[in-house]
Amino acid sequence: MKRFKGIQCYILLMSDNKITRFSIFGFKGGVGKSTVAYFLARDLAMRHRVLLVDRDYTNTIGKIYGLDTGIINVLADGVEGKFLARDGNLKVLSLISFQPRTLPALEDFARSYSQVLEDVDVVVTDNPPNLDDITRIEAQGYYRARGEFHCNAIVVTTPGLALRLTLEHLNEISSSLRSWVPEATYTRLVAFVVNMARENVDVEVPRKVVIPFYRDMLFKGFREVPEPKEMEKVLEYAEQAIAGGGPCSMIKQTTNLAPSRNGVKFLTQTYSYF
Repeated sequence: MKRFKGIQCYILLMSDNKITRFSIFGFKGGVGKSTVAYFLARDLAMRHRVLLVDRDYTNTIGKIYGLDTGIINVLADGVEGKFLARDGNLKVLSLISFQPRTLPALEDFARSYSQVLEDVDVVVTDNPPNLDDITRIEAQGYYRARGEFHCNAIVVTTPGLALRLTLEHLNEISSSLRSWVPEATYTRLVAFVVNMARENVDVEVPRKVVIPFYRDMLFKGFREVPEPKEMEKVLEYAEQAIAGGGPCSMIKQTTNLAPSRNGVKFLTQTYSYF
């Protein structure tokens, strides 16, 4: 790979290569964010050149591809190891494998990130439950490397209290990203995935995809089981976003709490765009 002293050179060289970003968000651990990111990236790689970015501290996806460290750990802590893998049209980048002592300089991260982004059409990021400094530096580094930033959000939750928490905090995604990258062109909801559902999910949100509870998925792990057929709908929504269709922003809740059959309160009224 070529190396340049100034990040502005990379911005000018790469600005005409359009990339579509998808970010997998969830406000609770264990809801299936990595599962959705893994299958979506593999599906998209059948037609596009895809970079799957593992931003989660568990490094779940990175470990599957034999990545033993993260690019941030290499830059900030001086460790050695593998943080990038390739599988056909799919590249996998691990950001962290352990909590770094400090964060690298943004310019250094952006320069390294810009090299990884070469020959990429689609980026899929798997995020930790919280919008933290790792999420921030990836977003800001991407903007420095590309000269633009946008977010196609795929939100993942499970039913019950996790669903309520997700709905209450949903708009924090847009507000946080815009505070980090004020130049962001848009933030929009591409899919709202309710995973591991054992019964009907009584909530009205745009682009809802309900994935039933699959026992083997829970006990064997997503790498060892067939892809849920419901991911076809998530892929359809993602392809629409790549083609330029779909809703243009995050959703705004205009709703009240109402009891469900089992006594757990859900947000059940209609959501609208703003």
